[in-house]
Amino acid sequence: MLGFWLIAGGMTLAAVAFVAARLVFPPRASFHVAPREANLAALRAAWAELERDRSTGLISADQYEAARTELASRADEELDEASAPSTGRPARITAALAALLIPFAALGLYRQVGSPEAIDKSQAFASLEGPLTSQNLPAYRDQLARHVADNPRDGRAWAILGRVDLSLDHFADAEMAFGRAVQDRKVALDPGIWCDYADAAGMAQGGKLAGKPAELVAKALSLDPAHPRALEMAGSLAWEQGDFAAAAAHWKRLLPLIAGNDPARRELEAAIARAERRAPPGISKPG
Repeated sequence: MLGFWLIAGGMTLAAVAFVAARLVFPPRASFHVAPREANLAALRAAWAELERDRSTGLISADQYEAARTELASRADEELDEASAPSTGRPARITAALAALLIPFAALGLYRQVGSPEAIDKSQAFASLEGPLTSQNLPAYRDQLARHVADNPRDGRAWAILGRVDLSLDHFADAEMAFGRAVQDRKVALDPGIWCDYADAAGMAQGGKLAGKPAELVAKALSLDPAHPRALEMAGSLAWEQGDFAAAAAHWKRLLPLIAGNDPARRELEAAIARAERRAPPGISKPG
């Protein structure tokens, strides 16, 4: 972590130095956009056209003399314009403000979109050898638990811990971990985490979705009304409560999200058919 902040600080100082140098030591010269050479070329072209018009008889002698006088006047005005450089003045106050504001702006932006804990997280499990299997999952879980103890605001790590506890059938621990995870505002925007939280809470109370799990499923659907797992769980909750029409409605919204060759689609179609058979008359059949 110290190395990261040293590198970040060095990059910020480099950015400040670049901006301040341009402000304190501006470019020595900047030229007019219409230099003498361009004016001269335009006048030569106008003069040649005037001569052609006279030689072909398109203009009279009086018109020729009037145009010639106008071109001479233009030449006096435009060729007197110097293409001398204009030197910028040092903007020391602006440079000082930039030196103050750039680091604060960089830090504020990083606090919004960055994750300082990600560095420690990437190294938290470096001592685990080989692929993650059921045999070394408890060791992985122990290291993850130590990591969140040292980094209690790391919402993603709490979510991973909750999923590991779910796979180990530690349902109460998983429920607690997901509860900590959703305290992170970024993690709380993920409907999948709320579904995991609902799963853990449901398993912790004997596999039932009524009560707290139902509230968590509703939260997931409020974030993404078309979230597949949230729709599946909402249908299961409705079935559990005997509301077969609602169960069929949730699952029918899920059906288009499953590929036609996926075996899960046939299972879902069968579940919808069962729910519709048990629902009160009037429910629509799946198309």
